[in-house]
Amino acid sequence: MDRTRIKGILVEEQYPEFMIESTIDKIEKFTPAVKTVFKEWYSRNEEPDFSVNGFSFCDLVKKWGMKPVGAFITLDWLLREPESAKNALTKGIK
Repeated sequence: MDRTRIKGILVEEQYPEFMIESTIDKIEKFTPAVKTVFKEWYSRNEEPDFSVNGFSFCDLVKKWGMKPVGAFITLDWLLREPESAKNALTKGIK
C-alpha cells in the first residue's frame, strides 16, 4: 500500500495532521482479514460486505457516522481485542 495515497485518503477524511502518520502505521499493522478487505476497498473504492462480532463496515459508516478508515480501524480492534472493543462500542449505543 502506498503511504502517500493513504495519506491523501486521511486528508480527505479530515484527519488532523498530527494523527496521520500514526493512523497509517495502524493501517499497515491490520490483521490479515482486515488488511485484505481494506486493500480491496482501497483499490476499488467499493463498500465491503465485512462484519466482526455483529458490527459491519456499512453500519459503522452509516449508522455510527464513522469515516471509512475509522470503520476499518474499529473492525481491526474488534478482531484484536473483541471484549474490550465490543464493551466500548456497546456503551456508546446507550
